[in-house]
Amino acid sequence: MRQELKIGKHKIGPGYPIFITAEIGVTCNHDLNIAKELIDVTSEAGADAVKFLLVFPDEFMSNKDVTFTYETTRGVESVNMYEMFLQEKFTFDEWRELKQYSDQKNVEMFASVSTPSGIEYTEKLGLPAYKFSSWDFNYHPLWRKIARKNKPVIIDTGPVRMLDLAKVVNLLQEEGNDQALLVHCVHTDNPEEINMRTIQYLRRAFNSLVGYTSRGRNNITDIMAVSMETVYMEKRLTLDRDLPGHHHILALEPDEFREYVRIIRDAQASLGIYDLIPSRADVEERPKWFRHVVANRAIPAGTILTEDLLEGKRPEAGISPEHMDLLVGRTVKRDLKENEAVLWEDV
Repeated sequence: MRQELKIGKHKIGPGYPIFITAEIGVTCNHDLNIAKELIDVTSEAGADAVKFLLVFPDEFMSNKDVTFTYETTRGVESVNMYEMFLQEKFTFDEWRELKQYSDQKNVEMFASVSTPSGIEYTEKLGLPAYKFSSWDFNYHPLWRKIARKNKPVIIDTGPVRMLDLAKVVNLLQEEGNDQALLVHCVHTDNPEEINMRTIQYLRRAFNSLVGYTSRGRNNITDIMAVSMETVYMEKRLTLDRDLPGHHHILALEPDEFREYVRIIRDAQASLGIYDLIPSRADVEERPKWFRHVVANRAIPAGTILTEDLLEGKRPEAGISPEHMDLLVGRTVKRDLKENEAVLWEDV
């Protein structure tokens, strides 16, 4: 798989800023004004992209009586899943308007695609990448159609095992698409099941770029992902957690999202390079705190130096105490005062 991808104007891979995406597919409530406000927040925060959902429930639901239960700030709510998905849509003209607005704000826009109509919309809108949901893994005919578009494919892993993932990676390669970005995606709050080392494992197993998306608002594992050199991060964003609908309770509000982006950028900058290099501040402070060899008490000329006559004291200027053993046994040429530096020419 490629070790560098391009989504719109952004390059993704080692050596580039982490590609930070605001997940707003549900939390936009499919209200045009809310969606635009979320794009504004994404732009102001310094994130790179927004991700929507292109949902066509008649193309993926056979049972329209399924109930979906989710958490809100008001408690647990249940709705008919089919009816919920019917409400999660914009007209094509609204999608076009959102794409134009994202472009104006210098924010990349793409979407999770789970149906043929989603592919059609993605191509007509000129979206630069595809997101493939965890829940569509075994729909290989859809994979092939997406792979043939020869665009980056961002792949949530979620509930899948290695064989499932190996099959679709192989499928992409069969179709000549080497632009996969695998995303460690978890749907649990149990630390013992999050398994952050999956990021490193996937990178080695598939020689692929790897990203991370956490389930909720906690940023601990996101920072861990940065330390494992993830190249892609995704975080849910909402205008207000009290808004009706699902996923709001799991999302960051605008000020929290701005802080999240700052933390991720700072965490990546803090990684630095594979070397031991003191900071400029440390280098400037070193002369004040490192030590030099001094006379531990007044030493008359002609004295043969012993270990108890020498001490290492601050600041650094002078002979380093690491060489003290080279002074022991030498004869002092001049009188030395207590705490006076011992120089090579003094012995």
